[in-house]
Amino acid sequence: MTQIDWDEFSDRTQTTAEVRLLGTVDLASVLALQKLLVHEVGLQSRTNAAILLCEHPPTVTVGQGASLLELPQDPRELQSRLITVHRVRRDGHAILHQPGQLAAYVIVSLLECRLDEVDFRRCLQRAVILACRDVQVIASVKPDEPMAVYGRHGVIAELGIHVDNGITSFGVFLNVSPRLDESREIGRGLLGQRISSLNAERVRPTPMAQIRSALAIHLCEQLGYPDYHLHTSHPFLKRTRTLIHDKFTDHHSSEF
Repeated sequence: MTQIDWDEFSDRTQTTAEVRLLGTVDLASVLALQKLLVHEVGLQSRTNAAILLCEHPPTVTVGQGASLLELPQDPRELQSRLITVHRVRRDGHAILHQPGQLAAYVIVSLLECRLDEVDFRRCLQRAVILACRDVQVIASVKPDEPMAVYGRHGVIAELGIHVDNGITSFGVFLNVSPRLDESREIGRGLLGQRISSLNAERVRPTPMAQIRSALAIHLCEQLGYPDYHLHTSHPFLKRTRTLIHDKFTDHHSSEF
């Protein structure tokens, strides 16, 4: 009688990631949805792994290890530009989120992916590098900097993650076509580091749909989910109206 190697069978069994394209969503809504998905992935109930791809209206998040030197000395500078500031449970620097920056929130079980935290970061970095290559941008990492991906002209993506009971949250923030003058006044830019974007690297527009698709594919592949389900939006999210400064849009208000 032929014996079945159940361990080998388990190794070959692939689970599926849920990839959601959310469009432009306010930060509070995404954080609430992320919290729900962290719970589901932890229970391994309806969701094995989830990736949320979105853009945010102008907002600053401040990681747990960020310095006060990464924010303008006068809070009214941000208030005048309708930029809110949120402290969040992730590592990394203060980051300005704005239209044109692609955010990827990655919720997986490190145990299921057979990764530790260091390997997980490397997977995120490799996914960004491969996605950049797909749009003809040369990107790289520095051995002493696990929290960023660099183009020729500066930082094009920042990493900020949180791990709780082996479940990851937050992820990657990739500059596609944001306002670089604003980015250089917060976080790494205020510390004197050079900030770049895919548009600046290519010296021409980068289709958001193209880079979003490439990043989704490479994140899933790097994390061990070659099969994934693609969704638009999520029933948890509701449309709201947010006031946007003229610097970031031609319209005074937009729906998210």
